[in-house]
Amino acid sequence: MRNTLLTFTLLAGMTMTGSVFAACSQPANPEIPSGDSASGADMLKAKKAVEAYVADMEKYLSCGIAGNEQKRAEEEMKSIADRYNQELRTYKAKS
Repeated sequence: MRNTLLTFTLLAGMTMTGSVFAACSQPANPEIPSGDSASGADMLKAKKAVEAYVADMEKYLSCGIAGNEQKRAEEEMKSIADRYNQELRTYKAKS
């Protein structure tokens, strides 16, 4: 019984550790289409990708990364959001 409990505890710990490492990995930048040539479906897909990216970056930033790395990640997140917003304005202007 004791060995079973120990095995379960170890397996649970390894599983949780994997999810912690996944949350503490910087997410890949989403693809953002050009507002000049994108369709409405493309822009909606990009919106969802940017929202997911921002949520994943917030999880990444909550991992307690170092000062300069955190500042760089925050600036990158803002840059991605700004780029999407610019392409969205371009898309809306052509409609």
